[in-house]
Amino acid sequence: MKKHLILAFSAMVLSASFVSCDDFLETSSSTDVTDNIALSNTNNLDKILLGPYHYLFMGGNVNSSDRVLCGLTGMLSYYDMAGVDIMSHSGMGGSEYTGYTFADTRTQASDGSTKAIWTQFYDHINRCNIILDALETASGPDSDKQIISGQAKAIRAISYFQLILNYQQTYAIAKDKRGVILRLSANDPDAMPFSTVEQVYTQILKDLKEAATELQSYEPGNAWRITTEVVNAWLARVYQVMGNWTEAFNCAKAVYSNHSTLLTKEQWCSGFDDFIQNGYNELVWGYQNTDDTNVSYNAPHNMWFNGDPSVGEGTTGYIYTFKTLFVSNQWLALFGDDDTDYRASRLETTPEDVEADPSKQVTDEQVKQVMLWHRTTNAEPELSHKWTYNKFKHYGIDGKTRPDICLIRSSEMLLIMAEAKANMSGGESEALGYLTTLQNARNVKNPTTTTAKADLLEAIYVERRKELLGEGVTGMYDLNRLQKDATREVSTQENNFSGHFSAGLVHWGTKAADGKTSTLKSNDYQFFCQIPEDEFAKNDQISQSEQNPMKGQ
Repeated sequence: MKKHLILAFSAMVLSASFVSCDDFLETSSSTDVTDNIALSNTNNLDKILLGPYHYLFMGGNVNSSDRVLCGLTGMLSYYDMAGVDIMSHSGMGGSEYTGYTFADTRTQASDGSTKAIWTQFYDHINRCNIILDALETASGPDSDKQIISGQAKAIRAISYFQLILNYQQTYAIAKDKRGVILRLSANDPDAMPFSTVEQVYTQILKDLKEAATELQSYEPGNAWRITTEVVNAWLARVYQVMGNWTEAFNCAKAVYSNHSTLLTKEQWCSGFDDFIQNGYNELVWGYQNTDDTNVSYNAPHNMWFNGDPSVGEGTTGYIYTFKTLFVSNQWLALFGDDDTDYRASRLETTPEDVEADPSKQVTDEQVKQVMLWHRTTNAEPELSHKWTYNKFKHYGIDGKTRPDICLIRSSEMLLIMAEAKANMSGGESEALGYLTTLQNARNVKNPTTTTAKADLLEAIYVERRKELLGEGVTGMYDLNRLQKDATREVSTQENNFSGHFSAGLVHWGTKAADGKTSTLKSNDYQFFCQIPEDEFAKNDQISQSEQNPMKGQ
C-alpha cells in the first residue's frame, strides 16, 4: 500500500513551490525521483502535500460522472440535496440525481456511490499518514516540519469527519456505535477493526487541535492552504455536531472576528463564482480554478439550471451546465412575504404569463438582477415552473467553467456562534444579537425578536437554510445532527408545480395518504452509506454484523 501511494506522490515532487493558487494547480511530472528522495526532506514533503490537498478539494479517484461525490467540492451539494430545499431532475442523471432521489444505489454497499466516498477520503488519509511518518526522519527546519504536520493532520481530520458523517448516525445518539477504521500510520496493517464513533471524534479533535497549534505562525498568503483560522472553522463545525457549545462558540468567534465584514447586497447577488478574486472578507477558505484543474465541469456552478434565457435549454453555450438543480417551493416559503431579503429576490413571471403575453418573456438582464426566476420557455411543464437559482451562476469561456470555490464563509461562523449561545445557559440575548446581525445585513424585513430558546433555535436553523444553501452544511448535515424529521412536498397545482419531482418522494421516507408529501425520520439509515463490500472482503478484522442497514433508525 505504501509503495503504491509513494509512486503517486513522486510524480508531483518537482512541482513549483506553493506560493499562489497557480502553483497549487500547475504540476510537473517526474519519473526519476526515488521514493526515498521524495520523502527525505521538508522541501519535497511540502510539495508532496499537493496530492492530499488536490484530492481533498476535487475527489481524486472519483469517477468524473459522480459529480457531487468529488471531494469537498462535491459535498457542498451532496449534503444539501439530501434534504427538502434542493431538487434534481433526471436530465443528466449521475450522482446528483441518485443522491436526491435516495435510490437504493445511493446507500447500498455494492454501489459506486458508497465506495466513492469511502475510498477517496481514505486515500487522503493514507497520503497524509505517509507524510506524517516521513517527517520523523526527514531533514529540514523544525518550523517547516510543524507547518507540514499541521496541514497533514488537518486534512486527515477533515477526511475522517466526512467519513463519520456519511457512515454512521450523528454523535448525540451514536457515540458508542460502530464508527469507521482509524488508520494513523502508513505502516498500519491492512486488516484493522472499526473504532467507535466517539473514538473517531476524539481523534478528529486531537488532529485539529495539534494542527491549530502547529500552524499558529503560518501565513501562506493564499486562500487554499490550511491555516489555524481554517482549522478553527472546522473545529467549530465538529464541536457543533458534538453539541459542545462552549468550544463551538470559541472556535467560531476566533474565525469570525477576522471576517466580520459581511457581503453587501451587490456582492451577494453577483454570485459566488468570484469570491476569492474579488477579495470578499467573508471568505475563510476556498480555492480558485484554472484551465489546469480537474474539477472543471464538476463544480457546484455546473449543477444548477441557471443559464440565461438566451442560452436556451440545451447543454451548450457560454454557461456550461448539467442543468440539474433547482430550489424547492419549501425553501422559498422560508422567506414568507419578505420582499426585502435579497437572497430571495425573484421574478414572478410564469409560463402562463408569457403564453398570454409573449412580450413578458424574461430577458437576460432581468434574470441577472434577481436570485430566482422561472425557465418559462422550457417545453417541459415541470421544469418551466421550477425556481431557477442564481447563487451559483458562472459565465465560462468557450464552454469551460472555472469558478472560485468558497468552502467556508464567516456568515456560517456567525450562525454557529448564535446557535452555541442559544444552547448555553443565559446566552439567549447574545445569540439573538448574532442572528439579527446577519438578518440585518441581508435586509430581512422582520428580524427575529424572540429569546425563547426553542423558538430562537428554530429561527437560527431557518436562517442557516436561507443563508447557507448549497454550501454543504444544510440538508442532511443539519437534519441528522439536530435529529429533525423532514417532509418533502411533491409538485402539484397548489404549489404551481414548484414542489419536488415525484421521483424525489419514491424512496424518501413514508408517503402521506394523499401522496402529496413524504416524511423521512431523523437519522434514518437511508441518509447514510453502507460500508463498501470490498472492505469486508479484504479486512478480516471486521464483520458483516457491523454493517449499516439500508433503512430505518
